[in-house]
Amino acid sequence: HNSSDTHLDYASITLGGLQPYTGYTVRVRCGVANHFWRWSEWSEARTIRTTESTPSGTLDIWREIIPVQGGRNVTLFWKQAPSFRANGRNISYEVTWKKVEDGSKPESISFSSVYNSTRISIDNHSYRISIMAKNNVNCSLPSVLIIPTATGFVQENDSLFCSFLGTEELKEEQVNGTDDGIFISWEPRHIYDSYIIDWCNYPMLQPCDVQWKRFGPDTSSALINSAAFVLGVRYNFHIYGSVANRASLLEKKTGYLKELPPLHDPTVEKVELTSNAVTLSWDYHLKNESGFVRGYHVYVSPVQEDCSLKGSKKHVLPDGAVLCKYTIENPEEKRYTVKHLLPNTKYKLVVKAYTGAGETPIVSFRYIDTPFNSNTLYLLVLLVIVPSLVAAICRWKMKWVKECCCPVIPSPNKSKALSFKEFKTGSEKVLKISDCIPDMLAVDSKAEAQKL
Repeated sequence: HNSSDTHLDYASITLGGLQPYTGYTVRVRCGVANHFWRWSEWSEARTIRTTESTPSGTLDIWREIIPVQGGRNVTLFWKQAPSFRANGRNISYEVTWKKVEDGSKPESISFSSVYNSTRISIDNHSYRISIMAKNNVNCSLPSVLIIPTATGFVQENDSLFCSFLGTEELKEEQVNGTDDGIFISWEPRHIYDSYIIDWCNYPMLQPCDVQWKRFGPDTSSALINSAAFVLGVRYNFHIYGSVANRASLLEKKTGYLKELPPLHDPTVEKVELTSNAVTLSWDYHLKNESGFVRGYHVYVSPVQEDCSLKGSKKHVLPDGAVLCKYTIENPEEKRYTVKHLLPNTKYKLVVKAYTGAGETPIVSFRYIDTPFNSNTLYLLVLLVIVPSLVAAICRWKMKWVKECCCPVIPSPNKSKALSFKEFKTGSEKVLKISDCIPDMLAVDSKAEAQKL
């Protein structure tokens, strides 16, 4: 600041445009009136501080609402916006809340500057909440939030009741991370004067550290970044539209800065075996993973050889072993049947989950033994055992079978009746009557006798 006032023995000057309660360093030097280019040395520097003033700007405030029996717990958060200036020492914060519907007396509580959140309990009515910063001079302008009436809660003729009207649950949409952060977009609505995105930098903490950012009415996307974001951690984002200090949840997003392979393998809970197939059932918690689970891979191979099952893809392990690979692309599907197995064979198998970053290496297997094929056993019984049994029985009862099926017809030449030597006529032997004792005697007719 230059001053050309030379009529005072002791010159003074008033400097305007300074910030309240701010330290400044001041130096002065003098010039010659008739020779404006000649200046003295600078004086010694002197430090001054301006006086306190009312805090300027407003606080940036947000809330988290948790329904409880008979009402709600509201956690309030506040931080100094870029345009906010404390303008003094001994800053404190004052939180005030009251019902919107009636003229009830407001409640308030104060906090020192080391606090940036508090929790209050309210009923199901609509509430107006304001937070101000306060120094030794005065309070800042209040930042206001309207907590709407609880969903399903109705006031009618001064009698209160819950109407149990359900609201449609918003579905979480998956978002992708980049090298610079997680990209969030939403559908803009012209009725809102601003948008708010909230999330937790450390979602595993309970309660988590709520973070939020505000955006203008013409914004429909944002890149959310934080030094606290790490790979393989899922972050949940809620997008709100705000009008007249009332915020409404519009969309939900969930995503990773970068996905990693799953931390755990699915737990196979049930194995159903037949001679040529195995059905596997497993359990898996999708939300506790380091990436979005896209599906599952089932690997199968005989223990003693490589695999080449019909309908599978070849998968080669680092040691050169070949597995049969089956892909289940639905992460909700947790059952699969591997067909075309050989009976009475030992197999090794494993179930792996995969994310956008792939899956972890295979380090262990589960072993199964397919049972013997019962149809083959029946065929063996029919073709081998039954004929062998029949043959054994026939050999054991050969004489009986021979007499039943092929009885021996006696030859007259071998009869003892013709074994005598007394009479012979030519080449024929003649039976001597006296040697034959008849058992029965029959008298033929005369004609037959004469003929004989």
